[in-house]
Amino acid sequence: MKFFYIIFALLLSFTLLLSSFELTFFLFHSPFDSTIVEPKAHSLTWIYLLEQKYITFIDLDIFTIHEKRHLLDVKRLFENIHSVWITVSVISLSLVIFLYFRAKERLILVFRYSFFIGLMVVALSILLAFDFLNSFKFLHQLLFLEHSWIFPDDSILIEWFPLSYFQEFVVIVISIFFMFLLFLKSLHSLDKNRID
Repeated sequence: MKFFYIIFALLLSFTLLLSSFELTFFLFHSPFDSTIVEPKAHSLTWIYLLEQKYITFIDLDIFTIHEKRHLLDVKRLFENIHSVWITVSVISLSLVIFLYFRAKERLILVFRYSFFIGLMVVALSILLAFDFLNSFKFLHQLLFLEHSWIFPDDSILIEWFPLSYFQEFVVIVISIFFMFLLFLKSLHSLDKNRID
């Protein structure tokens, strides 16, 4: 039975991490202290990426065919991530509710496991951040076709999304995730105090 709780803790940690990603994706669209070139096109691009429906790039002639292809790949990836997030969120919430009414002490155990699993994810993220460029390249090589994500320095996508954007994005995701973990820890502490 302990195996089930560990699996559930992994699922809950994954759900919280994806929730952090989704929140950041919906709110963080440009690097801090940056001036957006072509703000209308930038805004339309985010509508394209976020709306979960396909709009045309008729008004967005600033993109090369290569850039449009990459944006389509990114959109599809984020749609898949969103679908996974919805699924794991429903499963996690259902299990939390079930355990809350059936085995509250086990739910607290799951929260504690999730907290420690999450701390390991945060620690790993910090380690990977020390070599962010290579981590970034590796992730893109896994997710996208060979060289489909590499653009010249004068690309509008490079101007909108420089490496600093992705660094800031990761910092925000991990910060939100860490806040979720602290919330889990506080739930565990509150319940522990009630039991004592």
